[in-house]
Amino acid sequence: MNTPETSKEQHRRSQYKAVWTALSDTHDRAKMSVTGTAEEAQLLASGAASLASLQQTIGIRPHDVVLEVGCGVGRIGKHVAPICQRWIGCDVSANMLRFAAERLRDLPNVELREISGYHLQGVADASCDVVYCMVVFMHLETWDRYNYVLEAARVLRPGGRLYVDNVNLCSEEGWAVFEAHRRYPPDARPPQITECSTPQELETYLKRAGFTEIQVCTEGLFVRAWGHKPKGNVR
Repeated sequence: MNTPETSKEQHRRSQYKAVWTALSDTHDRAKMSVTGTAEEAQLLASGAASLASLQQTIGIRPHDVVLEVGCGVGRIGKHVAPICQRWIGCDVSANMLRFAAERLRDLPNVELREISGYHLQGVADASCDVVYCMVVFMHLETWDRYNYVLEAARVLRPGGRLYVDNVNLCSEEGWAVFEAHRRYPPDARPPQITECSTPQELETYLKRAGFTEIQVCTEGLFVRAWGHKPKGNVR
């Protein structure tokens, strides 16, 4: 878990575009904001581990159109794009997307989209097979977490799969993060500071959005949740 860095100009947490643009003014700062390191080898290892988590839960198939919410510099996309039909990386920061384009320039099936931070406007209904959002919910307000689950339900085809995760408030490791961040004076808390989830929170989002076959896994620091859009559901 990387230590929060205060952006050059302090913004409200919900001003996602301003917050993450400020945190990604250089390639190294962008990488640091994503994983806590600017070392490419560590970034590659982290992305490979994230792909392994996706393969163990929802699976990535050769014919899949895959969308990532909060793709950053393409940390995970560099590993997912080569094994799917098309990979769509969405991020609020034009800086992040510029760096992602550089890192993924040799992959012909990559599409990058700048989004508002609150929805997936511009992505067509029922156009994707997989949506995933990894190490992003911790930076969002609770309402916006759920908005993205609803948006995933919209853009997924019937039978499509969704994966989300966050730091688990109910674990010892997650509680340690909570306590460490609680010690920040209110007026000094970085806007992107980690806010944890409970397993029940993530499960509730998926249930309320109409997903089925929902599974929740807690392991150490993280809670992970995934599910399927019902077949025949064309919302």
